[in-house]
Formats: sequence, structure tokens, C-alpha cells
Amino acid sequence: MNRSTVNKWEARGHLVMTVDGLVNVEASDDLLTKRPVAYRGGTAKGPVAAAPPSSAAGAKLASASPLPASPNLDPPAQSDATEVVIAALSTIVREIGACAARRAVEFGATLQMAFALDVATCLDASEIGERFLASIGAPLAALWSLVEVADSHHGGIVEADWPALAEAAGKPLDLTALEDWFSRLPNFDPPKDASHAKC
Repeated sequence: MNRSTVNKWEARGHLVMTVDGLVNVEASDDLLTKRPVAYRGGTAKGPVAAAPPSSAAGAKLASASPLPASPNLDPPAQSDATEVVIAALSTIVREIGACAARRAVEFGATLQMAFALDVATCLDASEIGERFLASIGAPLAALWSLVEVADSHHGGIVEADWPALAEAAGKPLDLTALEDWFSRLPNFDPPKDASHAKC
């Protein structure tokens, strides 16, 4: 084994070997017990774990100035965090109705039930999200709902694939009849500016 190979192994923190191929036990033990401290990986074992770094590498780490913080890794300001929460909640509101309708048909519900779940789940998710925002001190503007945020900022509410759902249910599709049926339900109280087209 040549000296350059031994030097490379030493540099990588492997066992230290002498030129004649024998293991230098003292140097290897020093490297193996102090390596985690010097190279910031793992945890040191034995008396080294309790002692402050005294090796040259440990001294270099202790005296080195910290890296400047990346602006992209800093925690977001409160307004940014609020915007992220609003975006996440409005995305859920945007997509949950279509998911509920699809699942309803998968579980054997009628198209009417799927349509009702589509609209009601979307509106309920919006209400739950708005209550959550108010509870953390970040309510939406007085005239906005998460449905409207999804409409204006996320390209609208995701529509269920009604033709595919009707085919899966084995029924003809008449969206106008579904909307009329739903709006006549006695327990449906539409919010200030919501229609199925928006939700």
C-alpha cells in the first residue's frame, strides 16, 4: 500500500495505517472517537462526548464564523404564513367537492346525493376553514369566503367530472335538474354569493 492511499484514508476518517500496512491504533482511536464532533455527524462516545472539542478540527469548528442565513430559509413573516394557510385551505375547498362527488358515486350513491355532497362539502369546508382562520387571529376580509378566494386566486372550484360520474352510476346526466333539485332542498342555505358554478 502506498503513502498516498494511506493519506486519502486518513483524510476520509478511515482507519489510520502506517506505511508498512499496520493499523496505527492510537491515531485510529483518536479519529474514530472524535470524528463525530469534528465532522458534525453522529454523536461522540466516551469521555470525548462530555469534553469540549480540543483537537485542531474541533477548534476550527468552534472558531469558524457561522454561515450567513439564506433568505429563502428564514421563517416566513406572519403575513406570509397567513397567506400560506389561506392558500392551503382554499385549495382544499377548491378540490374537496369534486372528491366527495366521486367517492359518493364509488360507494353507490345516486347522482343527486353526489351533487349534494359536492356542493355541501365544499361549503362546509369553507366554513370550517374560515372558523380556523378566525381562531388563529387571521380572519378573511369581511366580504370574502374561502370559496371566493378559490374562485379568484386558484382558477375556480374544481368541477366533478359529471359525465364520467353519470356513466359510472349508469344514469343520464342533467346538471340543470340536479341544480334545481338541490336549490329546493329545505336545509340548503346558500352563502352570500355562492352557486354551484362557484362551488
